[in-house]
Amino acid sequence: MCNKPVDAAELTTGIPDGYQPMSRSSNFNTLCGPYFEKVEHGVHIGMGVRIEEKHMNQRDITHGGMLMALADNAMGDALARAYDYKSGLVTVSMNSDFLKPAAIGDWVEARPVVHRKGKTLAFAECPLYVNDTLIFRANGVFAVVERRD
Repeated sequence: MCNKPVDAAELTTGIPDGYQPMSRSSNFNTLCGPYFEKVEHGVHIGMGVRIEEKHMNQRDITHGGMLMALADNAMGDALARAYDYKSGLVTVSMNSDFLKPAAIGDWVEARPVVHRKGKTLAFAECPLYVNDTLIFRANGVFAVVERRD
């Protein structure tokens, strides 16, 4: 595994139009990313990542936990937007289907969909695509909690 630092120009090489480095992050997301987001008219509409060597498992395919982390983040962002960023959302459960592997260099795009938002629980799904090929899908249940800034 290569742990060399990546410079800013290298970070955005080959990233699809409309995507930019994610504007907010955490230590965990930095470890799993770099994540990119697609924003239109101030609204986050998608998330993606370019698969790197650090994302691979011992079988030389993208680690399933990394794909789950991307889907979890994308669903959380979509739900936060659905609640106008006024509530916090915490993952209660997530079911995942691993359909095809992703390889080094692939652009994996998350396309989250909000299904239902209630007072205490919210429901979303998130398919992941490489090009237009579905490689993964997740369904999540999230607790609606008081937002902490």
